[in-house]
Amino acid sequence: MIRTATRDDLPRIVKLLARANDAPYDLARVAEEKCFGAGVAGEPEVRVADDFAGISVTCGTYLRILAVDRARRGRGVGSALLREARERGRAQIVAAEAGNYFTPGIAASDEPAIDFFVKRGYREIASTQNLVAGVESGGVDAGVVRTTPATRERILHFIEEEFGRIWRFEAGRAFENDPPTLFYVEVDDEIAGFAAHDANNRGLGFFGPTGVARARRGRGLGARLLHASLADLHRLGHQSAVIPWTDAIEFYRKACGATVQERFVTFGV
Repeated sequence: MIRTATRDDLPRIVKLLARANDAPYDLARVAEEKCFGAGVAGEPEVRVADDFAGISVTCGTYLRILAVDRARRGRGVGSALLREARERGRAQIVAAEAGNYFTPGIAASDEPAIDFFVKRGYREIASTQNLVAGVESGGVDAGVVRTTPATRERILHFIEEEFGRIWRFEAGRAFENDPPTLFYVEVDDEIAGFAAHDANNRGLGFFGPTGVARARRGRGLGARLLHASLADLHRLGHQSAVIPWTDAIEFYRKACGATVQERFVTFGV
């Protein structure tokens, strides 16, 4: 039987995800955010199967999460959840839900998961990687400013104008932290760039989104913003930072010594 889950089910969902997660990050720790946090497309749909043998989370056309208890795999639970999601017009794309993602695809090392989706008609449509970097002790450079609730609309307007509504949505979640985990810089009294952290996958040490206005690039502003976030992640108690969903490997290698942590493949139908 497959039914809709509610927030009252969260304790059992957390236990399920601890038994079911094969991704390189702690899904159980962000269970509430991933299961009940809104996406750009609106509220997610959470479905559980067979007394919490498995779970699917969809939002819009995305399959945000599909997880099955390791002890109950091979019994068709994942297939039933996926089929039911597709019958509802969901699950055209696996993971990679910009704005509220756990991972930007399936880990390339997770061959069983890749085989599962390929056998059900999915094909590779994109690939990327997550990087990892050390956090930094120390303060924030002069001129790099932590945003406040009073500057929220100004900075989010800048982000939407320069980078689109999805980044505005994701960066806006940094204001759910106290203090907000978003820095910005100005040039000639105009916002020139920003960097958020601990906005998505809160508590796991994720960096981003971040960007510098096209006309202001090449001045080192992106690196200054990056270092501000790495210092703040240190303040929050993280030992390292995840720089997700990026192809800017050389920039981050030079800026903070980041290395590739995991490669991901996105599948769609």
